[in-house]
Amino acid sequence: MVESEAVEAAPALAERTASAERATPSWLEPLRDRVIRLPGGRLIWRGFVAVLGMIIVGIGIVLIPLPGPGWAIVFLGVGVWATEFGWAKRLLDFGVGVLKRWTLWAMRQSLFVRGLLGLAGLLLLAGLALLGWALVH
Repeated sequence: MVESEAVEAAPALAERTASAERATPSWLEPLRDRVIRLPGGRLIWRGFVAVLGMIIVGIGIVLIPLPGPGWAIVFLGVGVWATEFGWAKRLLDFGVGVLKRWTLWAMRQSLFVRGLLGLAGLLLLAGLALLGWALVH
């Protein structure tokens, strides 16, 4: 890449990164703005978001093998990260896209195939529940 092309691409990259990083919910903006105004506040806020997201993702990962909302909790944790980190916003967008494509694909299938998918899901949950029970007892 020629230096002039790099200079021209820099504002577009900065704008895309800034918009990806500013996904903070409106109800949280006043608190975020107050913390960021403190000396070192941006670092404090990003550290808080990183730790909170890590805790939520960690809980979700622990809950994935169990029947329940494990993956939803993981996505929630990535969503927390996405309020401050562009890479997490892109990861969340990718995951939501995969989920939408899977859902659309499954809905196009015949009733028989959807029944088989449901049965496979139930068998997977039963197997994981049995595995969890075996590990506890």
